[in-house]
Amino acid sequence: MTFLLNLWQILRSAQQIIGIIKAILDIVGSTQVQKILESIRDALKKETPLGVPPTTEPERERLVKRILRRLAQERGA
Repeated sequence: MTFLLNLWQILRSAQQIIGIIKAILDIVGSTQVQKILESIRDALKKETPLGVPPTTEPERERLVKRILRRLAQERGA
């Protein structure tokens, strides 16, 4: 019975769910977001030795700070 109630709720709100998913896809698919993601990917390649991501939280924090600095410099240039 719970399954049917959950299914009914999903079907009733399907338009809203589809609208939310469409909005997310529109944002992710935008040119500006793609450029930001490419910049982050390039910065990761330059900042991490041999492309290996950091394993500890402090290393991750330092990496994020370096990437943010790099992105700010690229944007300012």
